[in-house]
Amino acid sequence: MSSLKQPLLPRHKDEVKETASRALETAFAFAVFIAVRSFHPIIIDISKTDGKLPYGKATPCVVNSAVDIAIGNSLAFLFGGLPGLKQCWDPVPLKVFSAIAVVYAFGDFLEMQSMAVMGGAAYQILLQSKLLVTALIMWAMRGQRQTMLQWNVLVTIALGMSAFVLVDDSSDQGGFQPIGLVFVVAKVFFSCLCAVLAEKHLKAFKEMPIYAQVAQLKFAWLWTSLFLTLLFDRNVREDGFWNGWDGRTVVVACSWVCKGWSTFLVLKSLDSVLKNIGEAVAILVIYVFDVFVADAVSDFLPVHGKDFRISTCLMVMVIVLTVVSYTLAPTRQAKSA
Repeated sequence: MSSLKQPLLPRHKDEVKETASRALETAFAFAVFIAVRSFHPIIIDISKTDGKLPYGKATPCVVNSAVDIAIGNSLAFLFGGLPGLKQCWDPVPLKVFSAIAVVYAFGDFLEMQSMAVMGGAAYQILLQSKLLVTALIMWAMRGQRQTMLQWNVLVTIALGMSAFVLVDDSSDQGGFQPIGLVFVVAKVFFSCLCAVLAEKHLKAFKEMPIYAQVAQLKFAWLWTSLFLTLLFDRNVREDGFWNGWDGRTVVVACSWVCKGWSTFLVLKSLDSVLKNIGEAVAILVIYVFDVFVADAVSDFLPVHGKDFRISTCLMVMVIVLTVVSYTLAPTRQAKSA
């Protein structure tokens, strides 16, 4: 009789729990991704004095690399002892990681140069050019083409970014500096190139723990960032590395550390669709902070809010929705042999 009380179709409780757990993990990773991608530019904006960065622009990146090396080696020793620590300095993967880290360091340097001449919202919007740059790189290096719909959406994104820059230029007190666009496009190129190189060359070391990978990456990353800082930042050469640093700069450096580790830890839980949508949502978060939150917290944070303009708001919404449309657009199917 007890068997009659059982449901006709068995309930797979373990599968349901596993699915729910995976969904919760993805939702948490998505929320962390949006928070990091939005608050990082906001923190850099807060560190400015009269619209300029008072410290060596890339010095927080140098400190970030040094801290990451220490964290990576400490975790390796904690979890693996001396063999784990030796893994962080294995010369075979170190050569590969170092070559890629040099390109990553150029990207970080260009990001700080970009943020020095524009606000966080403008930077995050122009950063969406990575979709177009990635499409061109994939076409050139792999022969992977986009559909006509995808190309049309990419052109729409480019036009939307141009329109936003023009609207922001006429409304913002500081105006838009074209050199900032050059920095952003160069940063996007280096980032996209890194993604392709990492996918191609790091597969052989996918079994290496994340903390060991970070320690190896950050070694060359540190020296490249320091070299670029000393080469291009006269204030650092003349007044010293720590000139202009204050509590806000320390927070910027901590933000770089959080951004790096969260990227390594949570991105494995997100697919490309969620990553691109997260980048788009970050635009809205930064815009809402600039327009509706900044003035409210200006008494205890050195920020100045922006006026609400319907033209700017509409352009932000157009860019966000267009990025989401590109992400959800069907891709070109590979021809069967």
